[in-house]
Amino acid sequence: MKRLAIPRAKKRLGQNFLIDDYVVAQIIQLIKPQHTDHIIEIGPGTGALTDLLVRTKAAITAIEVDRDLARSLVEHYADIPNFELHNSDIMNFDLEILRERSTAWKIIGNLPYNIATPLIMNLVTLRSLWSEMIFMLQKEVALRLTAKAGARSYGRLSIMAQRQAHISYKFEVSAASFCPQPKVQSAVVRFQPINNTKNPEIDVYFEKIVRLAFATRRKTLTNSLKSLIPSDVIKQAEIDPKSRAEDLTITEYERLALKTLEALGH
Repeated sequence: MKRLAIPRAKKRLGQNFLIDDYVVAQIIQLIKPQHTDHIIEIGPGTGALTDLLVRTKAAITAIEVDRDLARSLVEHYADIPNFELHNSDIMNFDLEILRERSTAWKIIGNLPYNIATPLIMNLVTLRSLWSEMIFMLQKEVALRLTAKAGARSYGRLSIMAQRQAHISYKFEVSAASFCPQPKVQSAVVRFQPINNTKNPEIDVYFEKIVRLAFATRRKTLTNSLKSLIPSDVIKQAEIDPKSRAEDLTITEYERLALKTLEALGH
């Protein structure tokens, strides 16, 4: 099937079209599409990934915000029964309507850099809807998502995302793999859901503590968390009050949230 022509990129949509067939093949190899799969493709663009996905006979649901591209894609795949397209902004699209069809969706996409972080933070909270996600992201965001405690890139994004999913950094992609070429490097990341039950009350304090700690990450926990908890509660959680935000693992933040919940009498 002949691929769609590369149109003029629309800067307001953050468009950078993937044109590297080797990178396309690597991404497809990661997601391993099967004919029984239900796959959501976010931002199919000119169909670089879509062409290979539809050949597997998997059920492909594409979500494309660009009206012109959406029209071209619908025409291009008009004779493909396993392809459907929603001309919609993924940030406003109600993914819950797809739950009737499957609760093990594979989600794939070359995400515009300007929406990647908020979109991922929304998707990881819907972990009962999907079985795997493979995304092309700005390298800096990919490093933050996969960073471990103590690393320079470790932060609130790392913690909140990794608490919901196993996230692995797969490979880097050069700017030359896109048209037009972005000013930054990219990387491909895989997400697999963590299916453990969370305590909503602990979640509230977990989020507050992480947000406060990283709001002033150069300060010790005693100082950054003083508006919420005293230092003796930090000690009760077996954490050094002189530690800084980036020193704590997710497990330690959860332990601190539990001790905070207990100390405040809930």
